Amino acid sequence: MAVVEKTIDIIGDEAFCDILISRTIPEGMPVDFYDEAVKKLRVRAITGIDRLESVRFPNVTDVRTYGISENPALKRISLPACKTLGSNSLRGNPVLEEVDAPLVTSSGEFFLEGSRVLTSVSFPNMTTTGSGAFYCCYALAEVNLPKLKSVPSYMFISCTSLEQLDLPSVTSISNEAFKNCSSLMTLNIGPNIKTISATAFENTPDGMVINLPVAEGVIANAPWGATNAIIHYNTPYSGNVPIPD
Repeated sequence: MAVVEKTIDIIGDEAFCDILISRTIPEGMPVDFYDEAVKKLRVRAITGIDRLESVRFPNVTDVRTYGISENPALKRISLPACKTLGSNSLRGNPVLEEVDAPLVTSSGEFFLEGSRVLTSVSFPNMTTTGSGAFYCCYALAEVNLPKLKSVPSYMFISCTSLEQLDLPSVTSISNEAFKNCSSLMTLNIGPNIKTISATAFENTPDGMVINLPVAEGVIANAPWGATNAIIHYNTPYSGNVPIPD
């Protein structure tokens, strides 16, 4: 493991861009970063580093804009104490396979955009996220967001491997949130839903089933861009992701 100096508690703006001028870890050097002292990762702290495969910061609570981004070989990110992920914070890591950040409560826009081989995400405490959070995460098939309150614009655009999604706590779904989700066949929505944009489900597959716990007409703009969807009204929530206590 490559270990950052123990006296450091913040990795600042573009730190490794400046230190690793070549942006390449030399052959034979460790390809993992681990440090238990660092508390914050600021703007572009770890970005554009060739051959970097893994980062683990057990005590980081905050990752700023582009904090761990655009690393072409990065497969694993572990942030077990993190509460906040900024806009674009984990964006553009094309071979990212695993994100461990169970305590995150909020994230900014496009924070995981372009993670092309990531198959599953679990953010059990996330209540808010920004537009385009999982934009073009083509391989994403399993999603656990039990406390998410709102699905913002473009959140799942072109998540073409997503077949079922459970949203037990959402109150609103914004425009083009699921556009081009070509495999999405089942969407289970919880009892707090109030609004769905007229374009939320554009270019989703024929026969997609939307299970809603409200009566027909309560949510305006149906079928919300899903021209040939099957909408089941007055259907109690029955998703695999449980409604949180």
